[in-house]
Amino acid sequence: MFSFQQFLSEEVASGDFPEGVFGGLSIEKKSENSKTAVFVVRSDDRLSDRDEILRNLKQAGIKAEVREKAGQGVDPIFIDSHFDVTVILLIKPKSGGVGETTLNASITELFPAIAWETGYKMTTSVDNFYYHLLEQDPSKLKCVNPKDLDAAVDTIQKASESSKFTEKMLNAMGVYKYLQEENKSKRIKQVYWGYRAKPTGVPKNHPGDIFIEFIDGEMLGVSLKAGGKSTKEPKLNTYVNPVFTAFKQVRQLSALRRELHSKVFSNIEGMPSSGQYDKSKRSTTSKLLVQLNKDDSKRYENLYDQHLEICRKSVIDLFNANKDTTLDYIRSEILRDAPDVPTKVIKAVKDNFTEITADDELGVFLPMVKFVKAYPSKSSKQNWFLELKSRDTSVIMEMTIRTNKSGSAGQKKLGQFFNLAIKYNSLSIK
Repeated sequence: MFSFQQFLSEEVASGDFPEGVFGGLSIEKKSENSKTAVFVVRSDDRLSDRDEILRNLKQAGIKAEVREKAGQGVDPIFIDSHFDVTVILLIKPKSGGVGETTLNASITELFPAIAWETGYKMTTSVDNFYYHLLEQDPSKLKCVNPKDLDAAVDTIQKASESSKFTEKMLNAMGVYKYLQEENKSKRIKQVYWGYRAKPTGVPKNHPGDIFIEFIDGEMLGVSLKAGGKSTKEPKLNTYVNPVFTAFKQVRQLSALRRELHSKVFSNIEGMPSSGQYDKSKRSTTSKLLVQLNKDDSKRYENLYDQHLEICRKSVIDLFNANKDTTLDYIRSEILRDAPDVPTKVIKAVKDNFTEITADDELGVFLPMVKFVKAYPSKSSKQNWFLELKSRDTSVIMEMTIRTNKSGSAGQKKLGQFFNLAIKYNSLSIK
């Protein structure tokens, strides 16, 4: 397993975490000494938000785990090997109801499952739909796992507190329409909410938000998205580090660090050595980057362009190295195939839905792939393509590598070092 000591910092700040990890929740440092840094995250849906943060950390390539800690109502998250010190995330209560990010997601996931089980007769009225939900006893619903009962009760009771209540209720109605259409092609026995607990036989890490059990016993996971009709949500949202780790190419990652120092960072006066610049001297590097951007922003951007190209080429070389390894990565990390429980992606658009079929097309095509070729875009510094060829057909996966952190010039772009974001955006066939 790759050692995350490569990301060490002399002092840990909230801005050192990947963007979006905390889902909009407030975070503040409580204390730090030579061994431990303690942060407090404020939430009113503490268990669910903690689990969501844990998933986000792992997706970003940070090794984290929940451990028991005396005096804590909700066991905290520990990060032992990403920073100079052990980081502890305490999940503390705040006023104002369920965390909105979690609440909004739960509305679009739980409410269609309840509607299906209770046989709700769809109308165009959001209020009528919500009144129907308020009349239900979640403890008697098969779609709610007993372990998730408290979360279900909170979601129903507090849904109206969401600033996006109408939008998310319409999305839930759109997902319910999808369930009705799915039933027409194959009879549904039961729909389950996949909040934290998964139905029997479904892997714990399955990406499905709801699960459909058909009358013949087959199970289908449904991953739900929400957005406008023309919006495109990335189908993979990860970072350089977990990609190289998945490919089991940690040594190449170390080589990338050294190359970035040799060709980019060493050109900045006062830069620490290659063994320290993004480790124990990371804070020094950050200050130098901030100063460089202040003194000569054009030079900073030019260096970042060089940095980006080196990272892009390294990732492209990784995907070109071995066809079978690349296809295995697509199956496990993009399609996220589970042997017995396939996944379908449904996007809620207002009070309707659309099926995202690109993943299905890709999954069907993979067994026929004879050749894999990754190559850079000629018109974009951050885009690249992964072309999969059969005997007479090619599918092209549009990919992106870029900075995705906010903050100062010492935190984003060059300050993100090699661990830039990688996204898979769309699929085309030629």
